[in-house]
Amino acid sequence: MTPAHTTPQRRPSRLPPRPARAALFALAVAATLAACGERKTDATQVAARVNSGDITVHQINFVLQQDRGVRPDQADSAGRRVLETLIDQELAVQKAVELKLDREPQVVQALEAARREVLARAYRERVTQGTPRPTAEEARRFYDATPALFSQRRVYSLQELLIDVPPDKQAWVKTRLARATSVDDFADALKAEGLRYSGSHAVKPAEQMPMGLVERFAKMKDGDSAVLSDAPSMRVVFIAASRVEPVSFERASPAIEQYLATLARRRTIDDNLKALRTAAKITYQGRFAGGPAASGPAPGLPALAPAQVPLSEDSPNPVTLSVPDAAPPPSAAGSGMDPDMAKKGMGLQ
Repeated sequence: MTPAHTTPQRRPSRLPPRPARAALFALAVAATLAACGERKTDATQVAARVNSGDITVHQINFVLQQDRGVRPDQADSAGRRVLETLIDQELAVQKAVELKLDREPQVVQALEAARREVLARAYRERVTQGTPRPTAEEARRFYDATPALFSQRRVYSLQELLIDVPPDKQAWVKTRLARATSVDDFADALKAEGLRYSGSHAVKPAEQMPMGLVERFAKMKDGDSAVLSDAPSMRVVFIAASRVEPVSFERASPAIEQYLATLARRRTIDDNLKALRTAAKITYQGRFAGGPAASGPAPGLPALAPAQVPLSEDSPNPVTLSVPDAAPPPSAAGSGMDPDMAKKGMGLQ
């Protein structure tokens, strides 16, 4: 079948836009699943027949298992909604195969990437199966060792300024910040100096910040400020106000145990990969001949799964406790905070 229109040829060096790449990857995964399903199916397990393809109960159950929020009494209605989604997916896959999209280089690469990710995830799950659960004593030690997260937990009202700072003005900004009496006073000084900036406000409890910020902010008073990143965009945060809202050990222990278990699994994976690297013969070639990156985790590794800890005794809604397994390294500004992690953890825009 020939399409009614042709698509302009892209230059090989350009990637498709981010939404297109996301859609392409979803299509690749769908095509992978479809290819895996090309075998005779038990008729009793068929939930729907779409042209020449079958959608099975196993496929529906697999999707439902990924959503832990589905209650048993919602399983039937949720399964029906999943089936409709899988029907739409199957129609798209069949049309993609008809148009021979599964032979396009980008789709072939995405299919292989999806296969590799599934296999790598399966291996990570296998090596962490025997990881012991944290004990109550370990959870208590973590609680006592991090009072800023629990017994002395604070909720911060933060004001952030993102400043366009040329290199020759960095020292002036830091000196002026050190004697600023408030965010308004500092902002007025920036205006007088002709420096452009944008501002935002956020209310964040301690557990929604990376550990480097938690410990740093715990030592700061209302009105204090911190530099999170240097030029060309200097990020400055003021603690406009804060209040103490402690969380008891009994209420925090489920979140702590979940975090420690996640941390133990991550360390098991890291130790296992280090052993595999030691045993393997790895040769860097071409433009990568210089060897591995100097520091930092490899992109694409799974992040620590966040734990949940209630905001207060009166609120049933949990907030995310997402603490990195190590404090971020000091930045060039000497603030002791990694700017990217700080931005992500605080949710500042």
